[in-house]
Amino acid sequence: MGDMQHTSPTTTSPEGSLSSLAAEARPDRNRAIDAYRALAMVAVSIGHWAAISGVLEDEGALQAGNALADAPQLAWITWIFQVMPLFFVVGGFSSAMSLDAHAREGGRGADWVTTRLRRMLAPAVVLGATWLGLLLLGASFGFAGIVGAGAVAAAIPLWFLANYTIDTAIAPTVLPRLRRNPAAFVAGALGVFIVVELLHTNGVPAIGHVNWLLFQVLGFAWRDGLLPSGRRLAVMATRLWAGALTAVTVGPWPIPMVHHEGLTHSPTHPPSIALMLFGGAYSLTAVALALRISAWLARSPRAWTAVVPGNAVSPSVYLWHFTAFIVVAAASYSLGVLPTATAASAAWWLQKLPMMIAAALVLAGIVAAVCGVERRALLAPRQPWRGSEALMLLTAALVSAGVEVWGLGSAPVVIAGSVIVLGVWFALLRPPAATETQADVLAGK
Repeated sequence: MGDMQHTSPTTTSPEGSLSSLAAEARPDRNRAIDAYRALAMVAVSIGHWAAISGVLEDEGALQAGNALADAPQLAWITWIFQVMPLFFVVGGFSSAMSLDAHAREGGRGADWVTTRLRRMLAPAVVLGATWLGLLLLGASFGFAGIVGAGAVAAAIPLWFLANYTIDTAIAPTVLPRLRRNPAAFVAGALGVFIVVELLHTNGVPAIGHVNWLLFQVLGFAWRDGLLPSGRRLAVMATRLWAGALTAVTVGPWPIPMVHHEGLTHSPTHPPSIALMLFGGAYSLTAVALALRISAWLARSPRAWTAVVPGNAVSPSVYLWHFTAFIVVAAASYSLGVLPTATAASAAWWLQKLPMMIAAALVLAGIVAAVCGVERRALLAPRQPWRGSEALMLLTAALVSAGVEVWGLGSAPVVIAGSVIVLGVWFALLRPPAATETQADVLAGK
């Protein structure tokens, strides 16, 4: 989801070690970007695994739930694990850097979008094909309902991909407009957000997920040096933290920064004022710390060598972490060892932690099995987009719509959405065989 850079397109062996890949990074590289991306996916996985709760009903059926709904005291934990605003900011920074490199080579925006979509969708295609196969097997052996419930749960993280696809598709248009007149562009974007928020709070349906674009714009501004630094940046972040705290203590918005059933005002459906304040504070704090973190990683080869592979497989970690927990939950249910204690109690955590550790091990195995697909997409030779800009935008819209449908919440729509995504992939986006070296990828070419 982000390109890595180095100083020159020197060749590295395709099977190069992690240490050699890490050594390719330029001395002035903002390594914090890679660390934030890798840590964000770990945080999302842990946060989701901790929040999932399963309740055994009297007749023995399993009812999935959210621990946040049963234990409101956990709400403040979401202020640590809600990292998606920062992920959009990091994505904006990386996209701006990659677009500049692409423009220097004389490339079209549509070609850049195609390359990015291929890299983003490769692991999602494997996820969709896997669950389609499982649904078919489940229907054949009389377990369609159980497998269908698993497929719906596995699709929960896909909202991010639906939004990020659109943000990526319009990035070649948004970035130059921001640069042409930053103040006017930001004012217009904030105006759109306010209108969407007013419509939403008054019960008027609106396409609110466009609000996530503001975090990508923040990433663009970071890359272009448009943000304040030093004390001014710290003051801005502090004010946003104060605003977020005020919004959830005095205003009508709930404390959790993630959505779950029972909330009067959802923080993320669409992103609320509270989430925008929180996300801005979280992200600007990360920006303020970035130089120190980057310098520390430059001085710590072991830490940087650990960040490189984590960053490379972050899309697979994100897309598959729910599936990993589903595997563990199914096994725990079969063995009769699902947590039965009150959510968030000490006993519940003692019962839950072994499941989370098991999910991490299962996820590691899944990522090891599927990361080859992601790697091939990264190393595939770039092929120019042969259609028009309009067709490229339509393709991205189809992908986003397919992913959105995929995650709506029932087995039939999971099938429909994944079929749309797979169809667009094989018809329009599937890359040719890989021939580029890892050094080319590191160079952001």
